[in-house]
Amino acid sequence: MWNRRHVIGDLMKHKHRFVVLDTDTYKEKISFQLSGINVFVFLGITSLLLVFLTGLLLAFTPLRELIPGYTNPRMVQQTYENARVIDSLEIQLKAQEEMLADIQAVMLGNDPSGLHLQSSQKDNDTIKPKPTPYVRSKADSLLREEVERRESTQN
Repeated sequence: MWNRRHVIGDLMKHKHRFVVLDTDTYKEKISFQLSGINVFVFLGITSLLLVFLTGLLLAFTPLRELIPGYTNPRMVQQTYENARVIDSLEIQLKAQEEMLADIQAVMLGNDPSGLHLQSSQKDNDTIKPKPTPYVRSKADSLLREEVERRESTQN
């Protein structure tokens, strides 16, 4: 155990020379004097820089759509819009079917209103909630008077 620790300590403390030579002339092109600690710090900073740049690349480019769980905001908006359009088309189709049933009833000599009531009783989807009545409060009236007063002074 002591030998391994001693070898790692020597590698970290002692300086080594890194030289790039031209193979034809054996002329020295670049030379660095490095220790193990310098190499360790350089590799650590380089890896942190790569992680940071990768995060920026994924955060600010369309590459984030390739990561599972991240979706395109336009696609989500389009999905909601499609659901709204489908709902309105279903309501319109139901109304047209009821109108067609009424026309068929008239052509056969039956009362169309009776068929319409039967179909609305079958479907609970056509029940609409009652609108809530609007009640003016004193604060609402005071705000309205203040706004009207400001508009009259500006004109």
